[in-house]
Amino acid sequence: MATDEPNLGPAAVVPVGEENNAPSMDGGPAGGGSWWSRYCVSIEGRLSSTALSVLEADAHYIIEKALPRDGIKFDQSAWPESRVRTGMVVGSVQSGKTASMLGVAALALDAGVDLLILLAGTRVGLWLQTYERLLAQLDASTTETAYRRRAERLILPQPADVLYEQRADPTRYLQRPLARQALRLDRPIICVIPKEDDHLLMLRRFLGDIVTDDYLSSRGRPYSILLLDDEADDASVLDSEQSQKVTPRLITALWSGDPDQAGTRHPEMLASYVAYTATPQANFLQATHNPLSPRDFNAALRTPGPVGTVNSRTLTYAETAGVRSYYCGGEVFYERLRKAGDGALCHTWPFPNLRPGETEAELAGRREMLRWSMLSNALRCYLVGAAIRSLSSGWADAFSHDRIYGSIEAARDAAPGPHTMLIHPSARKEDHFSTAVDVVRWASAMPGHEAEVVLDDEAKVSLEIPVEGLARRLALEEDQWSAWLGRFEASRIELAMLPQAPYAPISLRDWPKVREALVEHIFPNVRLRVLNSDPSSDDRPRFDPVEEETGSRIPPDSLSIFVAGNVLSRGLTLEGLTTSLFLRGAAEPAADTQMQMQRWFGYRGSFLPFCRVFTYEDQLELFRRYHINDNALKAEIMSSMDAGEGVSGPALVLQGASFVATSKVEARKVPLSPGPRPSIRLVETVDDVLAKHNIDVAAGLLADGEWVPLNDDNGLERGLIRSEPVSLQQLAEFLDALRYSHHDPDLGNELSQRWEHYARLLRIDDPLFTPPMRHPQDYGAEPQSCPYSIAAYLRLWSHLVGNHSAPGFYPTDRPGVPWSYSDTLRASTPKFYLAFRHGVHSARDPRLAERGVRAVTRQFNDNALQTLWGTRGYGGAYYGDELVDYYYHRTTPVPSLQGRASWRPRGHPGLALLHVVSAPSLPTDLLAIGLGLPHGGPDHIAALRT
Repeated sequence: MATDEPNLGPAAVVPVGEENNAPSMDGGPAGGGSWWSRYCVSIEGRLSSTALSVLEADAHYIIEKALPRDGIKFDQSAWPESRVRTGMVVGSVQSGKTASMLGVAALALDAGVDLLILLAGTRVGLWLQTYERLLAQLDASTTETAYRRRAERLILPQPADVLYEQRADPTRYLQRPLARQALRLDRPIICVIPKEDDHLLMLRRFLGDIVTDDYLSSRGRPYSILLLDDEADDASVLDSEQSQKVTPRLITALWSGDPDQAGTRHPEMLASYVAYTATPQANFLQATHNPLSPRDFNAALRTPGPVGTVNSRTLTYAETAGVRSYYCGGEVFYERLRKAGDGALCHTWPFPNLRPGETEAELAGRREMLRWSMLSNALRCYLVGAAIRSLSSGWADAFSHDRIYGSIEAARDAAPGPHTMLIHPSARKEDHFSTAVDVVRWASAMPGHEAEVVLDDEAKVSLEIPVEGLARRLALEEDQWSAWLGRFEASRIELAMLPQAPYAPISLRDWPKVREALVEHIFPNVRLRVLNSDPSSDDRPRFDPVEEETGSRIPPDSLSIFVAGNVLSRGLTLEGLTTSLFLRGAAEPAADTQMQMQRWFGYRGSFLPFCRVFTYEDQLELFRRYHINDNALKAEIMSSMDAGEGVSGPALVLQGASFVATSKVEARKVPLSPGPRPSIRLVETVDDVLAKHNIDVAAGLLADGEWVPLNDDNGLERGLIRSEPVSLQQLAEFLDALRYSHHDPDLGNELSQRWEHYARLLRIDDPLFTPPMRHPQDYGAEPQSCPYSIAAYLRLWSHLVGNHSAPGFYPTDRPGVPWSYSDTLRASTPKFYLAFRHGVHSARDPRLAERGVRAVTRQFNDNALQTLWGTRGYGGAYYGDELVDYYYHRTTPVPSLQGRASWRPRGHPGLALLHVVSAPSLPTDLLAIGLGLPHGGPDHIAALRT
């Protein structure tokens, strides 16, 4: 062999007689067709024609944003000065993000990208899972046939370097001779590596050695890099500029050559970074100095369901193949069967809290009893479901682990699918093993005496579930086992109306057959596994048939109970997951972390009646809220995609009163609603022209409509009130007319930009937030006291009244009810009374003085009043300033403050109480406003950067 010929390695050995494939002349891969067409062939049996068309449309959108083209070449002018484009693709948990990623990879290769890097998560198991999928679906090859594609591309590592027992480290699998040959022959290089620092470091050095400055200068066209970052919120986020995290900097160093530089290292190198994740909260909230922040584009992936459109993007699209092909996420698990009684897919219990007079020991005992009860219910559900399915046609030997077959194909045919269970006790590894031992104790114990069972060391290690113990439990508590037939049937009935529902009726008359199947087929074959290995271990569930010397067997995990924690919160899929027991808690739940734990999401349509989630009530409410906020984020992104917006920054991230969006970066909570009695204490003491302008605005109100004295029940004139209330829009226009020298919010501020997010999400054409923009600056007041923010809120409220979908929003008086449901709860458009509060000094403006307006006395500093509201009143016949309008309109019941701020009831009018403030040392009186808002307005909590 000549000295310049590369050592091809074991996976690239060419059998004698094989022809050397030459690259095709049309730019597509050798062997005929494009990368995309070959990818479609590999997945067409898995996707319907509708799903494939959606996958293609979304992949084209992403690749056009990631790699803009000008005719047949990349459009260099579309890249910023750094020559790096960054974007985000948001999917759903276990919804097909990898399929999209491989589709984007196929289109990139067809477009002529030179280097494709796929970062396949932080765990070896996920890396190898993704590598095998890329090899089978994108490359249409196997470990034995990958060499046949050598004339089209170079894949690193080579299959034999990572898919066999002895995996090569990155110093060996990044083969420089092969790479130099690929560059010389103008073949694309595909790198699939884990997102681990040593692999990234070695890849950076490898690229520096191979793609040299001399090569780039002499090439004659830009060298293009596309990096697809799977699970991009895991290790790719910088929480601060001073962060010691290395991984994001090592990623950027792949094109910059220097961890401290963001741009590419050569003018003739273009890079595009595309982050993929189902939980992008931290990516959107991370500090903007992170060069991996999504700056240029965002995309959201759609999922198949019963409704939705394809051309105009919606969260789901109508899948004509029926429920078997539906994605089963939050809408299915948390909403569709929410009120189905025994047929509900989620079973919950209140989390035990300390009772009055109860000791900590007694509380611990109650919690332990509940844990055993939840475990018992979940295990019975799982095992009975397996028995029912084993009686279906073609499932007789689906779980027979001892049977030997003559071929892999025969073993695969005998196992139509797995039936699995997940127990997630906590993040602590020791809890995983103790919980697995508890499963064995449960199977060995007399009902109610599980805690008394003592296992020997061998039983704790083997984790074998005793068949005799299971049979004994079945005989002793048969009613509790057989009850699951009725529950599964209740679910089947609820789901039977879905298109092409494949579910057979489940009758209690079948219980004798089910009981026999439990004893004869299920109990002897059920397995128990703990998955909590370290990230460097390949400890994946095994869902493929295995080949042995004597023959082939069905997949080892076809009937397995998995006890796991974080190892299953990223990418790895539990096929056939029917039963989930989620016992994990958190002092301050983080939405992105817990969303990844919802492993019951996925394509479960073919066995959906058997699916169940067991958890605590408060945890289920958190999962529901995560689902609502996730829909809001995706809906906003999809609206931007349909609008064809050129550059798209981070989408708005929502969180809640009881949880944070993410714990990976610091964020502040900003509620949408300004609260029950926002006060605009801003006053203009510097610029007399603006101070007079504000008084002019107030005087102009008196010229519009009839104003009458506002007297209390004792005949004391408390002020003036407009006889007819004004609309939300009219009040917003009044507030927007105010001017201040020290408060003119910049539209680029995050607090301002959130209103653009709302307009995009809700498809509102007119701007909501309209500050003067005379001298844009930082906020001079909090949003709850900003007249322009309050005006924007009122416009939003006006828009949402009526039958309007508003994902992520809820009414202020019913935070657990989505806004779209609240319209049935006496929804109406509120109106506001305008009034002037009287003080003791005559107003200096003659127009105000003529109408009897008297200025109040308040302490103020340079920019704001120290306090605004005057007399409060706490019930009885005397109403404080906050409720003074009730003397006029007489709406009942009058709310009672009782020493704290109180909302006006839903349906009551609101109040804008104007205060003309005496300022003897200034040329002009000042103006401040207090508002009283009724319940029922929209609310949510946004997460913004600190």
